[in-house]
Amino acid sequence: MRLEFWDKSGLDEMVKTEGYKRLKRAAHVIRRAAHARAPVGTVPRPIYMTGKYAGQPWTARDAGQLKKSVRVVEWDAEKRGFMLAQLESNVRVYAGNYYAYYAAIAEFQTPFMRPALDETEGQVALIMRDGH
Repeated sequence: MRLEFWDKSGLDEMVKTEGYKRLKRAAHVIRRAAHARAPVGTVPRPIYMTGKYAGQPWTARDAGQLKKSVRVVEWDAEKRGFMLAQLESNVRVYAGNYYAYYAAIAEFQTPFMRPALDETEGQVALIMRDGH
């Protein structure tokens, strides 16, 4: 069989769009697993009132703040003004924010992101391969 005059102009964009949709679905699967595994503190702590960081809101601790900070972030290179070919749009799963700055420390002491990724590896592969 031979294809003549086959127009492939829209194919690249279609494949990229479908791949990005699958990537977002896979990232949400990982986020759910990381959210379920994130450690939750049991003792809340108010804002420091003395010392070098007195009055800083990030010094307070709320139980579950780390768990609340687990999220999926879509990073669009084009929307951010990067036009370089090697900078592509992608999807990332993050833990930690201004109030849960200790996410990396928690990951080192009580891993939750890496085990979540390992646990969902089969599901992610299935989503990326078949779209389900």
